[in-house]
Amino acid sequence: MQNLIDAKLLMKVFSKIEQKGQPVTTTVGNGFEYAGMQIATGFDGYDLYFFAEGVSLTLGFHQKYHIDAVNEAQIDAFILRLKQIDNRD
Repeated sequence: MQNLIDAKLLMKVFSKIEQKGQPVTTTVGNGFEYAGMQIATGFDGYDLYFFAEGVSLTLGFHQKYHIDAVNEAQIDAFILRLKQIDNRD
């Protein structure tokens, strides 16, 4: 498992999903879905939420993040999905 997820990658993927995704309702409110990943923002705009592969990730203030997953395989699949979305047109 990769120990660190680059916050810059998270922000790039968030922006891409926001631009290209379809509106959806996530577990934290309104958001977007694209290429198997859902995103949403916190009510104050400081937190970014990502959902895919059974993983939820919250990117907060000062680029700190928290991951909820059952196992490392889910996290690895989540990171792969981030990279795939980043590499899409």
